[in-house]
Amino acid sequence: MSDANTPDDLQRLLFQAYDLPYGDAKDALLEQVLRHAEAGGHTQLAFHVRMAMVDAYGHGMSPAKLFVPFARCLAEYDRDPGAHESWVAPSLRWKFKTAVGAMTKFPEVPMDRALAALDQMERRYRVEGQSLNAVYGRRHRVAVHIGDLEAAAHWYERWCTTPRDENSDCEGCDPTNRVAWLASQGRDLEAVELAAPVLAGELGCSEQPQLILTELLLPYLRTGQLGEARSAHRRSYRLLRTKPQDLAAIADHLEFCALSGNQVRGLELLDRHFSWLDRAPSPKDALAFLTAAALLLRTLVDAGNGGTVLRRPAAADRPAAESTARALRVELTDEALAIAARFDQRNGTGHQTASVHRKLASEPIVDYLPLSAAAAHRVPVAQGPVVAAAELPPLTTIELIERAEQAYTRHALAELRTLARRLAAEPEPADPSPAGRRASVLAGAALQTTDHDHAESLLRRAAEYFSVTGEEDRRQSDLGRLGLLLSRHGDVAEALGLLRDSVSHLANSPEPHTRAAATLRLTGGMFALFDRGELSDDDAAEQPALLDRAAADATAAGDDVLLGDVARHRMYLHQNNAELADAAAAGQEAVAAYRRAGQAWRVADAAQYLSGILLDAGDSGAALEMIDEAVRLVDADLPDSLRLIVHARRGALLVHLGRHEEAVSELSTAVTIGIAADSSQVPYVQWDLAVAYRAVGQLLDAADQAEEAIAGLERAGAGEQARTCRFLLAGLHRDLDEDEPALTVLDEIIEFDRATGDLGGESYALVETADLLDALDRDAEAAERYALAAEVAERFGDPVRVAYCRYSAALSLHWTGDSAAAITAVTVADEAIAKLAAAHPDTELLTWHTARHNHNAARILRRAQRSADALPRADAAAAGFRAIGADDQATRADYERAVLLIELKRLVEAEKILTEAVAALADGHAAEPMLSELLADTRAQLT
Repeated sequence: MSDANTPDDLQRLLFQAYDLPYGDAKDALLEQVLRHAEAGGHTQLAFHVRMAMVDAYGHGMSPAKLFVPFARCLAEYDRDPGAHESWVAPSLRWKFKTAVGAMTKFPEVPMDRALAALDQMERRYRVEGQSLNAVYGRRHRVAVHIGDLEAAAHWYERWCTTPRDENSDCEGCDPTNRVAWLASQGRDLEAVELAAPVLAGELGCSEQPQLILTELLLPYLRTGQLGEARSAHRRSYRLLRTKPQDLAAIADHLEFCALSGNQVRGLELLDRHFSWLDRAPSPKDALAFLTAAALLLRTLVDAGNGGTVLRRPAAADRPAAESTARALRVELTDEALAIAARFDQRNGTGHQTASVHRKLASEPIVDYLPLSAAAAHRVPVAQGPVVAAAELPPLTTIELIERAEQAYTRHALAELRTLARRLAAEPEPADPSPAGRRASVLAGAALQTTDHDHAESLLRRAAEYFSVTGEEDRRQSDLGRLGLLLSRHGDVAEALGLLRDSVSHLANSPEPHTRAAATLRLTGGMFALFDRGELSDDDAAEQPALLDRAAADATAAGDDVLLGDVARHRMYLHQNNAELADAAAAGQEAVAAYRRAGQAWRVADAAQYLSGILLDAGDSGAALEMIDEAVRLVDADLPDSLRLIVHARRGALLVHLGRHEEAVSELSTAVTIGIAADSSQVPYVQWDLAVAYRAVGQLLDAADQAEEAIAGLERAGAGEQARTCRFLLAGLHRDLDEDEPALTVLDEIIEFDRATGDLGGESYALVETADLLDALDRDAEAAERYALAAEVAERFGDPVRVAYCRYSAALSLHWTGDSAAAITAVTVADEAIAKLAAAHPDTELLTWHTARHNHNAARILRRAQRSADALPRADAAAAGFRAIGADDQATRADYERAVLLIELKRLVEAEKILTEAVAALADGHAAEPMLSELLADTRAQLT
């Protein structure tokens, strides 16, 4: 920006500043515009900028800076009230409230100055014939601050009984301040009752509902309304967590966590917002945060966790440092008391210090309040045939090994795990044969967990012992098991080598069971390699013959478990070859074989997998039957990994079927199991759970799960999946009216797409961001995003998106008031439409976008007083919309046509268009009143 900027240029920048959220960026732009307005001698514009600064500083991060522009504006207005527009007087009255409120936040401001400002505010309100409602509200708050509770009660009553007017705080903020007083006096039921009608309505204030919900946190807790307390915390904190100017409200949430048994959650909040403390908007805000943080740490110490190590971030000359909760509590308490003492010295009372001590002595209100549906969810675990270690009779090491081998052969997994725990506590036998057998059964138990390294180590040790003893069949069996493990979690080449060597050796075994098991380990390893993208075409071609051989051996052995394994592997093979009917038939064979063998967990595993195939084949009913059977068989004897999969798959299927409430229960169970088992599948289940929660209207739970899913996917390196899940989260933010977080998430998607070179994805996300900015009336930003999206889409080769972005950018510029820039953008959009016509000639798509562009262009040209140029555009828009049956859009274009004809004094033509348009509308159409009114005006002019 140069000093040569015109007042129009500066005015446009001021409008851009109006659109920005409160914070440093808004302040910086306003300060920049003021410098240039003053340098250019644009006195009136400078006045408007200072007026905007008072609000920006007061609601942002720099309330200390508002006093100077407020005093300047007040003095300028009082010097010559007639020189200012009519809106200035009421705006100054409003800003008096902001200034008086800010004076209580800084101990450096003398109290007599604050009281004098209150008196001046009251005089002005009286002289201008205004209600004193707002004045009494500010007197009440000053009395509360200094601890004059008798005066505070007096002014509260005057405030509540004096009629509201245009100077009163909004219908969300006024009750918020009253709720704070009632809660501080222990009048919790009154506080909740006062807030109820406010929360039941729509709050159109940028500070609501988050602040009134925050004030209700402790009243809800103290009155036993725990569900409301939970919801208030979650709903309001989500809106506060990105706003450093609301540091004092964050403090209230720390206090809530401390008094509701949520110290872990409180520590998360403290860690997240600790850095805000060092740039607190005011000493009063810092005092609130320090006190609440010290209270949180005191409850942590009381719970016996004073040794918890916490990190305080660096600030200015203070380096980052770690200390215990116990030590940090003392540090923060001292800082809080130091600030309180400064206020008390200014106020001439001891109220602030006493308030700090009183809050630090607060006792928990409830032992523990779960803060989410997931936290409150408990997984029902049916009791299976689990053998407790204490129930086992005294056994020698050899007896333990033999019994564990039998449990492994019978696939009694719970018994195997119990025996393995006892066996692991026994010394390793000196004889290499039992030592090898011990390692082998311990490996069998370890293979049921996610500790792959431990299982690998045990299998290698067993093989070494069997090599010493010459027990080659045992050795090759365990090396085959090792190969299968490595095919899933290790070196591919070693895995295939071990598996093939094992099959080659054991093919000579006289036991068909042994031969079949070895072959199935090889085919199982091949399926794992297929999933990893490591299976060669030659290996894949070998699979059918291997399965035929395994089937023959399993039949000879008469072993239903092996027959089920063969059928299950055939199910995998057919699915990989997209032969869904054959895959489903093989899956049914596997389930039937496992049923005959009485192997519940294998039935459950095969059934859950088969349900996915049946769903892919379009048979959702059969899919649900299969997964229902799997769920019925899930009990404590199944590995957590399988229990997780069964519940997760049923939940995903229920989402697909639109049975979202049932899906929530299944998916919540899966998440709880997965978190306990530290499963890598948890983020994917949380993603599905977020979808289900959204469908049943539990938007806060949905957003929580989506955020956790994204974090988990990022940790797992699943960037593409995290990107896709972010679109869900952005939509949830929109559902929750969290527009800034939605923009942040979309920016993260754009950043990812830019880093990966995904031009199509980047342009799509840029359009989503621009559309959101447009909906928020942040038109200058929207125009910039549309233009950037068009450039990216052009590089990607998407003429449709280019055209949409170009004409949308033109309309956004139109809304900023920059007609010249908008008209230039129309020309650019004309070129984009021409390129679209070349790529998609004679299509409805082309007609639609051309009509939208012409409609936008007509509006832009009309504002630029080029009605003659605008009319053909409006005519073309109406004709285009009608050609594709877009009647509502055609009606809007007709309205534009009529307005242009009226401006061009062609009233007869305008009347004709309006008459036809009104006649074509159905009764009750939203556009009817607007068209009818214009038609009546036109006829009046004609007569």
